[in-house]
Amino acid sequence: MAKTLRLIAPDWQAGAKEDYYFGAQMLAALAPKGDEQTEYKVPVAPPKGEPLKDENGVTEQKATVSNVENAQAIIRKVQPERIITLGGNCLVSEAPFDYLHGKYGDELGIIWFDAHPDISTPEMFNHEHAMVLANLMQKGDPVHNKLVAHPFASKDILYVGLQPLTAEEEKQMEKHGLSYTIQENGMLGNKEIKEWIANNNFKKLAVHWDLDVLAPTDYHSLYFNEPEVPMFDGASCGREKFIAVVEKLLVLQEMADIVGFTVAEYLPWDAIRLRKALNQLKIFH
Repeated sequence: MAKTLRLIAPDWQAGAKEDYYFGAQMLAALAPKGDEQTEYKVPVAPPKGEPLKDENGVTEQKATVSNVENAQAIIRKVQPERIITLGGNCLVSEAPFDYLHGKYGDELGIIWFDAHPDISTPEMFNHEHAMVLANLMQKGDPVHNKLVAHPFASKDILYVGLQPLTAEEEKQMEKHGLSYTIQENGMLGNKEIKEWIANNNFKKLAVHWDLDVLAPTDYHSLYFNEPEVPMFDGASCGREKFIAVVEKLLVLQEMADIVGFTVAEYLPWDAIRLRKALNQLKIFH
């Protein structure tokens, strides 16, 4: 049994954005690799610039299901104690967190660093990455719900860095009994997080770090900083400072055993622009 699985998961279809595919590969090159890590890349069809299709109200649903199933197959084969997941968009946490919940049961809690709650359904939004936490509770996309074998309860989830919600998201949070704090001016303190961990007797943590929890003015490689694209008005930007999130992560690893760690939605725009420019030159082909 490998102690730590390092899972490169370049899912881009769930966010309907081809750049997530390249972002995952860049992230894989950046992230340290320890001697006891076994690395696998999830088979994901590379983007080809083709129009995306909606299936059952979900963009490229068949592809997102395939990506999760491919990740599950790797995890079953390796049977790790810990999983590092490098994405891709937020959907990449679905397979590893479900597996870890099956392995560690009630000892495992989720810390979700994100500006957005990711509890949508196909009726609310057509991008699967906005449904991943709902899927993990078996309350999201009905097709993806069936892929989750070990659903989480609302008490198992703590949001850090959550920004103002849409009216539909507020209804979903209330419907599913998810408690949360809107953190326009700062993250939850260490005291509150420590109390949550202790009150729920969590010995293990699965930590999801969507980089868009960060303020676009503080960290550039984010969705909301895409060059020459106006900021989308329908979603809240993150407001957290990079150093503040890193400090929080360092404290978390002292509070409990981090057995799952996802980094998602890395979009290194300068590298992406350079790659696209070079791709136009015949000498590279």
